[in-house]
Amino acid sequence: MPSKHNTEYLKKTKEQLENGTAYYFTDFTGLSVHTLEALREELRKNDGKYLVLKNTIGYLAMKDMGYDEEKIKELFAGPTGIAVAFSDPLVLTKVITGLENLKIKGSFIEGQFFVADDVIRFSKIPSKEVLIGQVMGSMNMLGIFVQTLQSIIRNFLGTVDALKDKEVK
Repeated sequence: MPSKHNTEYLKKTKEQLENGTAYYFTDFTGLSVHTLEALREELRKNDGKYLVLKNTIGYLAMKDMGYDEEKIKELFAGPTGIAVAFSDPLVLTKVITGLENLKIKGSFIEGQFFVADDVIRFSKIPSKEVLIGQVMGSMNMLGIFVQTLQSIIRNFLGTVDALKDKEVK
C-alpha cells in the first residue's frame, strides 16, 4: 500500500503533466544547479516547465496518462528530468538541444514516441513565424509571376488585335 505522501506526490505530478502537448525526457547528470535554473527560466518563457521526478512516480504518472509502459520504463532509467511543453511542442526542442551536457533520452509529442535523434532534427525546423514569413514570401513571388503572365497575355492580345486591324484595312 503506497504511503499518503507518495499518493499525493503522484497526484500533483499528474496535474503538472496532464496539460502538456509534448514531454522531453532528459538526463541532467553533470549540469550545475545554476544551469538547471537557467533552463527552467528559459522553458517558462516558452510556455514550458522542467520537472525532476522520482522515477517510480514519473513512470506511474505517465502510465496513468496512457503512455506506452515499455517506452516510459526505458525513459525513466537513471536521473531523469522532463521538459514539458504546454503549447507549441517544437519551441522547447531548440532550448533543450542548446544545452551542452543535457542528454535527450526521447520524447512523446502529441502522444507519439520519438527517439533523441528525432528531437534533434525537430530543433532544426524553423519557428512558426519564420515558416509563415517564408510562405508569405512565396505567395508574393507567385503574385509577381501571375502579373508577368497577365502582362504577356495582354501584350499578345494587343498584337493580335493590331494584326487584325491591319488585315481589315
